[in-house]
Amino acid sequence: MSADPGRKTALLLVACLTVMSAATVAPALPRMAEAFSAAPNAELLSKLVLTAPAVAIALCAPFAGALVDRFGRVGILRASLALYGLAGAAGYVLEDLYAILASRAVLGVAVAGTMTSVTALAGDYYTGEARTRYAGHQSLAMSLGAVVCVAAGGLLADIGWRLPFLVYLTGWGVLVPVLLYLDEPHRAAAAPVALGHRAAFPRGPIAAAYGVTFFAVATFYMIPVQVPFLLRSIGVESGTAAGVAVAAASLTAAAGSAWFALLRRSHGVLGVYAWAFVLMAAGYALAGFAGTFAGVLGGAAVAGVGVGLFFPNSNLWVLALAPPALRGQLAGGLTSAIFLAQFLSPILVHPLVAATSLARAFTIAAGLMAIAAGTLTLLRLREQTLPA
Repeated sequence: MSADPGRKTALLLVACLTVMSAATVAPALPRMAEAFSAAPNAELLSKLVLTAPAVAIALCAPFAGALVDRFGRVGILRASLALYGLAGAAGYVLEDLYAILASRAVLGVAVAGTMTSVTALAGDYYTGEARTRYAGHQSLAMSLGAVVCVAAGGLLADIGWRLPFLVYLTGWGVLVPVLLYLDEPHRAAAAPVALGHRAAFPRGPIAAAYGVTFFAVATFYMIPVQVPFLLRSIGVESGTAAGVAVAAASLTAAAGSAWFALLRRSHGVLGVYAWAFVLMAAGYALAGFAGTFAGVLGGAAVAGVGVGLFFPNSNLWVLALAPPALRGQLAGGLTSAIFLAQFLSPILVHPLVAATSLARAFTIAAGLMAIAAGTLTLLRLREQTLPA
């Protein structure tokens, strides 16, 4: 267990970069679509710029997890941070939409390394209640970091849609505390295993954690991807306004993170998930039905509280289930579930939007999350044996 504040700060800063990997450029998407309007399917491709890192992360995270279990966490983390700054800022200079999509995929490779290694390190450094507290602090830091990044992205997007890409250079800045404060855990804490190791672990609960995570992230990601376009559909075209609405979810997620430890102790894994889906459903219903900027802003804020509960719950559940020798690989699987859902979110939502409207898509998503909350509540009442 680590009590080193420098070490904890370094871990939290790396975790913030995960949020930045997509959310920073969200307010620039409509202007990017206009800049490349001559390209076929420019609007959809511009949305995929936001989520392109996710497919690379989903594909690479299990392999990255095996590498950190085999060769160690810190070296891979350092290399990933160096790549993060380079690939993230490339969108500032690239002139072709497909080239930007390719650079975003490389950014995803970097995030696969940072997220998997930092999750494994948190499992190595912290145990028990200290790990629960760290998970809450990590979610809080990610939420506040997202507020800063999205707000900055909105302001920069109003000046020029390329400027938000420069924010990714902060990855090189985070490399400094990583070099200073993070050391490789002792072999007893993280014994290396062969790539593709098949040691026993509770496959059913792990699969459940991955599945619930996939659904929640696919629906949650409607906020950064679709909200800027939802606002335009009701006459709000400001990039700053879009950034504020997207950032609202991140800001209130901090409140959910602060509530997480208490709720986890009293309601367990499934109870926390149920509360998260209730809040997200309420927020999406408000955003879909309101038809005003205030309604969308309020809906995003309500949904954000649920998001702040959700992410630390999934991380802790997987860490509690994972044997130390497989911590990196199983954390990599969770990372894949998160980012595959991010990538697929606009693809899954696009036909629904085309058949109905963006506002209706939000209300349908609200209904699905309400059903999920009810199902999880029933399972919580019937089954009390999952790790809490």
